[in-house]
Amino acid sequence: MVSQNSYDGIDKYAADLIRHKARQLVGKAGFTEDDRPDLEQELMIDLLQRMRHFNPAKAKKTTFMARIVERHISTILEARFAQCRDWRLCQTSLNEPLDNGEGDTTERIDFLDSEGSLGGGTRETRERLAHEIRMDLDRAIASLPEELRDLCVRLHDSTMAEIAREMGIPRTTLYDRLSKLRDAFREAGLEDYL
Repeated sequence: MVSQNSYDGIDKYAADLIRHKARQLVGKAGFTEDDRPDLEQELMIDLLQRMRHFNPAKAKKTTFMARIVERHISTILEARFAQCRDWRLCQTSLNEPLDNGEGDTTERIDFLDSEGSLGGGTRETRERLAHEIRMDLDRAIASLPEELRDLCVRLHDSTMAEIAREMGIPRTTLYDRLSKLRDAFREAGLEDYL
């Protein structure tokens, strides 16, 4: 695929350099031939923005351009391999069939919520799950001794330091109670919500 990007009025060396570097990125870090025009544009925009900092007393123009492009490529690759969006971790198709919890299969894309995040199933399934979790939490809180139930309610809106001041007890006492509260939630099978 030949890039359709036009570099009229742009330094020939810069255009050739960017085309070459974008071509080198194809096949690395999950970039495909379809990404090449976008990579070229991103590299060109960054280079043009930074050219105002060029100082001929410090380096040749071609050296400056090469370093700017190489540094931006490093930044692109660093972002691409960042743990939170590592392209290698996303190896599934949105068209992959998944069990929808009702004895049927649904494509993965149908599990996306309105923000584009992968939900736990259909809206009704997620609402039912949230309701069940709320019931489990309410049941666990109701079974707590009064002092732990009070701490649980206060933790919803206050920090440990604020609660200690309000109650007039040392924070160490509160942390002992918090440990007991966590143990109670673990015993109820709710350790994921600690």
